[in-house]
Amino acid sequence: VGAHIPIAVGAAWAGVVQGTGQVSVVFFGDGATNIGAFHEAVNLAAIWDLPVVFVCENNLYMEYTPISAVSPVEHPAADRASAYGLERIVVDGNDADVMYEIATTTIEKARRGEGPSIVEAMTYRHKGHSRADPGKYRPDEEVAAWMARDPIPIYRERLQAGGVPPAVLDDIERLAMEEIDATTELIRNAPPPGPETLMTDVWANGGSEWRN
Repeated sequence: VGAHIPIAVGAAWAGVVQGTGQVSVVFFGDGATNIGAFHEAVNLAAIWDLPVVFVCENNLYMEYTPISAVSPVEHPAADRASAYGLERIVVDGNDADVMYEIATTTIEKARRGEGPSIVEAMTYRHKGHSRADPGKYRPDEEVAAWMARDPIPIYRERLQAGGVPPAVLDDIERLAMEEIDATTELIRNAPPPGPETLMTDVWANGGSEWRN
C-alpha cells in the first residue's frame, strides 16, 4: 500500500530536471497515510518544492478497518500536512465542482514552482473493498447517507438546473456506457499477451544519459 507515492515524487523531480513543466498528481487511500512511503515522499517533495499534488481519497475505511481506529487524527492526510510545512486541505470529494476547483488551484501552484499540496477528499465506497467483501462492517445508516450523496446523480441535477436538457444528459450517459461495453468486449476477445511482453515497460531505457 502506498508504494506508488514515491514514484510520483520521482516523476516530478525528473520533470524539474528536464524542464518539462509537468505536475505529478498521485491518488491513494486513507490507509496509505500510515505507511512510511507516504511520509518519506511528502517530506522529500516539500523539501525540494517539487510539483506534486498528493490526493488522499478518504473513504473512512482502511480496507475493513475504520481509519479512525488506526489514526490519532480525524483527517489522516490533511491533519499531518503541517508537519511538512504544507496547508491543511479537506474537501468534499463527492462534489465535482469542488474537486475541479481544488485541482486547478493546486496544479497551478505546483506549476508556479511553489511546491506540493496535500488534498484530502472525503468520499465513500459504493461497495466493499473487493468483490469478496460484502461490506457488512459498515452501518446501514452510514451507507444510506453516503449513497444519497452519489456525485453522478447530484451533478446531473446540477446540470439540469443550469439549463442542460435531460435528453442531452441521456445521450452523454448512453454514449459513455456504449464505449465501456465496446471496450470490455474488445478486451475479452483479445488474445492473451505473449511471454515476449513480460519485460516490456519494466525498466526505463536510456540509463543515465538523460541527466546529461
